[in-house]
Amino acid sequence: MKCPPYLLKMRFSNPDHAFGLWLPLFLIWPIVLAFLLAIFLVLLPFALLALIFTWRSDWFYTLLLSLPVIFRLFSQLPGLVVDVTGKQGQICLEFI
Repeated sequence: MKCPPYLLKMRFSNPDHAFGLWLPLFLIWPIVLAFLLAIFLVLLPFALLALIFTWRSDWFYTLLLSLPVIFRLFSQLPGLVVDVTGKQGQICLEFI
């Protein structure tokens, strides 16, 4: 089983200059998860109201089965390289 990416290497370049930036994703993931938890807690009452008024019994199973798929998606990110070249410059993103 592969682990989620721990670094994001970004390179920005144009005809005048170029620079790179390394983002440690292992430090960013806890912040993102805390932010998502806060959003979840704020939206929970509205979700419960929507659940009461539009009850469907199969939505929970769909949500429950989608969590492993989302984790598998993030675990396949290491090695992904996104390279975009345009008239003004180039941006390269690499998940490590």
